Amino acid sequence: MEVKELNTDRIEEIKEAMTAIFSVEPWNDVWNPEQLHVYVLEIIGNRNSLSFGLYEGGRLIGISLGRIKHWCEGTEYWIDEFGILPKWQGQGAGSRFLAEIEARLAESGITGVVLLTERTVPAFFFYEKNGFKAVDEQVFFAKKIGK
Repeated sequence: MEVKELNTDRIEEIKEAMTAIFSVEPWNDVWNPEQLHVYVLEIIGNRNSLSFGLYEGGRLIGISLGRIKHWCEGTEYWIDEFGILPKWQGQGAGSRFLAEIEARLAESGITGVVLLTERTVPAFFFYEKNGFKAVDEQVFFAKKIGK
């Protein structure tokens, strides 16, 4: 397996991976193709973007789409989307992918990794197993507006 940085040149394969990963349980995401294109481009196309792909045999099997955020406590990597193709889940690929990403981040002086997930999905336990801690004193707010 090989980890590579991703950029906008890889948008089509990133969208394919996103669809394969997140259109099944437990996520069941249904994306309009145009909306998915804009969403991925917003993540991988801004000046603070930092995204990685996990490749096996030349095929993208895992993604970590995120950005660098400079903060008073140091520079952090915020993961917007992380996933492994279903065929490769449960075999250690995700843990190896995260470990390689963390090593690269540490080499470049990044001091932390931040992400959001739901407590009721398997991803929650995956992140705990890989050393992430739930931050109980913080809360995620959302508000729908308009129609």
